[in-house]
Parts: sequence; structure tokens; C-alpha cells
Amino acid sequence: MTWLAGYDPPMEWWKTIAPLVGVVLGSLGTLLGQKLADTRTLRRDRILAQEEAKLRLRAERITLQREAIIEIQHGLEAVMAANVPSRGRSLSTEFRMAATQSALHLNAHIARLEDRELAASVQEWLGAHASAEAARSALHDLQERLSHHLRALYSEQLTS
Repeated sequence: MTWLAGYDPPMEWWKTIAPLVGVVLGSLGTLLGQKLADTRTLRRDRILAQEEAKLRLRAERITLQREAIIEIQHGLEAVMAANVPSRGRSLSTEFRMAATQSALHLNAHIARLEDRELAASVQEWLGAHASAEAARSALHDLQERLSHHLRALYSEQLTS
């Protein structure tokens, strides 16, 4: 056995390195899988956030439109009451001033209406009328259109 004394058997290096390569490849695979999962989660969260923002903006828009229509309806009634008093009734100067102030605030609410045709109709009604009866009739028609638009906004909010 002397000839074996100086003989070193070939080292089986692959038995040592193979498990290390497996651990490294497994770790890289896990990292890649986690990265892909994180990317999908971030994309899904971003899409959900965008949808929530759209719904929130839509609800805010509907609320602003409803508030504008309600304020316009009240303002129109005040303007009508100030300009066309009931028979046998006189209006105080303070009441007329408050109604005039209400008419001025109407313009801000009219500007908030998205329906430009409806806004133009309100502006037109604020102009001169041939008679008190014509003003009442036109106001009634305008109030109906405003109410119809308001009901449409309520139904739109319920469906969203």
C-alpha cells in the first residue's frame, strides 16, 4: 500500500457545490416570485385606488349639483316673492334687499350647473317678465325642470 500513501483520490467537489447552487437558485426563484407577486399587488391596489377616487369624485359632483339646484330653487322663490307680492301684501325694504342679495347669489349657483341649457333657462327667467302671471307660469315650468334634474341626480347616486 505504499503506492497509495502518496495518492490523493480525486475530490468530489460537485457533491459540495451542488447543494450550494441549489440553495442559491432556490433563493433567486423565491425572490423573483415575490417580486412578481408584489408587482401584481401594487397594480391591483393602484387600480382599486383609482376606482375609489372616481367614485368619490362622482359622488362629490352629484352632491354639488344637488346643492346648487336646491339653492337655485330657493333663490328663485325668493326672487319671485320679492318682485311679485301676493295681493294686498306689501314687502318691506329689508325683505326686498334680502331677495336681491339672494338673486346675486343665484349666479354663483347657476355657474355650478353642468346642464348649460338649464343654467341658461334660469338666467333667462331672472330677466324681465311681461306680467306677474307670466313670471309665475315660467317659474313653475322652470321648477319642474329643476326638480326633474334633481330626481335624476338622486337616482344616479343610488345606482353608483
